[in-house]
Amino acid sequence: MLAGLFNRVLGFILRIILVRIIGDEGLGLFQMVFPIFITFSIITTMGLPVAVSKFVSEEVAKERYRNALKIFKISMLIVILSTLIIVALFAVKADFIAQKLLNDNRTYYILLSITPALLFVSLSSVFRGFFQGLRIMTPTAISQIFEQVARMIITLLLLAKLIEASLNYQTLAPAIGTSAGELVGFLTLSIIFIYYLPQLRSFKDSTTSDSTFSILKKLIKFGIPITIGRIVASLMYTVEAITIPGKLQEVGYSISQATSLYGQLSGMVLQLIYLPTIITIALNSNLIPAISESVAQNNNNAIRKRSQEAIRLTFYFGFLANIILFIVPEEICNLLFNYPQAGDILRILALPAICLYLSQISGGILQGLGAPNLVVRNSIISLMAELLLIYSVIYLPHSLAFEIIACSIAIRYIIMTLLNFRSISKQVELNLPVNHLFIKPILAGVLVVMILPQLYKVINYMSANNTLSLILAIIFSSVFYFAFLLWTNGIVIDDFKKIAK
Repeated sequence: MLAGLFNRVLGFILRIILVRIIGDEGLGLFQMVFPIFITFSIITTMGLPVAVSKFVSEEVAKERYRNALKIFKISMLIVILSTLIIVALFAVKADFIAQKLLNDNRTYYILLSITPALLFVSLSSVFRGFFQGLRIMTPTAISQIFEQVARMIITLLLLAKLIEASLNYQTLAPAIGTSAGELVGFLTLSIIFIYYLPQLRSFKDSTTSDSTFSILKKLIKFGIPITIGRIVASLMYTVEAITIPGKLQEVGYSISQATSLYGQLSGMVLQLIYLPTIITIALNSNLIPAISESVAQNNNNAIRKRSQEAIRLTFYFGFLANIILFIVPEEICNLLFNYPQAGDILRILALPAICLYLSQISGGILQGLGAPNLVVRNSIISLMAELLLIYSVIYLPHSLAFEIIACSIAIRYIIMTLLNFRSISKQVELNLPVNHLFIKPILAGVLVVMILPQLYKVINYMSANNTLSLILAIIFSSVFYFAFLLWTNGIVIDDFKKIAK
């Protein structure tokens, strides 16, 4: 989580610089390419990182370390072969993707520049899945920090060189920076793995390892639904990157205006919405192998307890972020991106975003329970609901087209969360304590709604500095939020110890 927070801070600094140099149109071009990149990277890994995390944790729980290492080796071999094929296909078809799918020739060189990252991100994901299965989170954290620092340095150096160049060339900087960052992350993980390898080989097994065929069968059986699920999730963003600018053009916006609006939505608003996913990603990386261990030990109480803790922490931290984004969206967008107009869309998505975080945690629970197919089904249903509303904008008031599109994304979050929790309830009774999990943070959130605007006015009156006033108002109101939760025993000292572990 700390590594994720550090990386998000660096990422936001980089994004702020990008917005001020290449603008919302340049950011929109890069954001159009990125979902395509993510989709191809998911295909190359075939869901194996999650499968490795799950099955390695099960083998370690049974003290079958030789089998755990064999699972990693087989997974890495599969990913190497699949990645080489997909990377070659991606490079050859970059022109087709730019012209036919994205309908913008300016994205061609961005696609080529980001192609090398496909190889490194795929191999790195298997390393991370293996370390997560061992419940060793430090390698992932270190590699992510090195990766983000390298990405930022390379991108900034290239931007400095291309400062006088056209927009087409400036947008290559973040793509090349992404490839360089993924290379550094992969090299970091490789060095750490070599360091750990003698220790892993030193463990004594009491049983013989499974055959290569049985491991391969198990990995593919679990990995295929994961792949489909992640492709569906990625397709959400890919379809948005293709559909949203297209529909905006249909209702009267120019190509430049549509790209700019998509840049505000995807490159600014959604980046703020995704900020609390630092928590959910960190929790999920530990939650999936932890629940897998509990399933292997047939311990329903442990499954219930770990799920409740993850949901509670997600709601507590995520809801605070959502309240803040809802109260002062224009001020935040102006401070970070110098685009206060993006605040209107941010306010629409701010509160429903809590469902995004809960859907990620509930999806992690289902994967730990061995039901990734249910995550796939629920993702498809929620995506279809979003697309239905996006396509309907041509029949609705054109002046509200962009707002309706934003609402369609919020509806996807809500539907996916409801379906995931319904699927979980059919497998295990979570018995969620509503008062402890939801009522207390909502009351604390009401406190923030009352305090934050008044603090902002008072501090701004005293300092006449908008930036300082906003930052201090957010900090002080957040302190009141957590103080209320501590006072009502919503959060206890033991929670901080668990996060630290």
